[in-house]
Amino acid sequence: MLSAPLVWALLVAAPPGPAMTLERADLLAATARAERVVARKARAVATALAAYDALIAARPKDRKLVPRLRRRRAGLLVHAKRLRAALTEHDRTLLGPARRKDRARALHDGAVLLARLKEPDEAEARYARVLDEYPDIVRMRAQASLARGRIRQAQGDPKGAERCFRHVVEKCRDETKAVIGAYDALALLEIERGRCDHARRWLERCTRRYAKQATRDDRTGRFVARLLGEMKAPAALAAPDSKGGAAGG
Repeated sequence: MLSAPLVWALLVAAPPGPAMTLERADLLAATARAERVVARKARAVATALAAYDALIAARPKDRKLVPRLRRRRAGLLVHAKRLRAALTEHDRTLLGPARRKDRARALHDGAVLLARLKEPDEAEARYARVLDEYPDIVRMRAQASLARGRIRQAQGDPKGAERCFRHVVEKCRDETKAVIGAYDALALLEIERGRCDHARRWLERCTRRYAKQATRDDRTGRFVARLLGEMKAPAALAAPDSKGGAAGG
């Protein structure tokens, strides 16, 4: 879909005619509607941010409420594509009153934003802090280790990536989503190394581990089945141009 400014630029650049065509009038009307929607969303975001500010100002020392409000402010700012401002909200949680689990979440979410901002070294440093400072918060530790492994893989450090992924599989067994993601990452890593037999073994371990859960006719079963269905390694193994190919490793 064309953005409103681009549509306007195209209209302005169009050669003049004796009269505006119906098609051009429709474009103008659609552009005007789009701009009204954008303006309404911007006002709604500004109003929500102001409301959160007022709540924070009313209870500035609330260790439970303030981090939650800052996280919601960060979410709004991300939606508005203001990633730096969202990162500042997480930093304020680290500096202000907050429970340990909220600080761990703020570190993790800040690292996610830094990765989106193309600052992998800073992102990895925050993930490392989650692992070092909050090892007892297993969910955050699993997510941080998985993300840290992906950063290391992207930076050309397969051994470091494998250590991170193995940590999730072996030490965070109850974190189903992260563990399945780690199995998938390990298999993809082995495909990248050209060791497709090793990749298949990781996928087989994952399947054996979650086979019973995936067949349950309840919310958990459907959740696990969806996660298994979203794994990328099986398709990568089947691709004829994969290292080692579909024929073998």
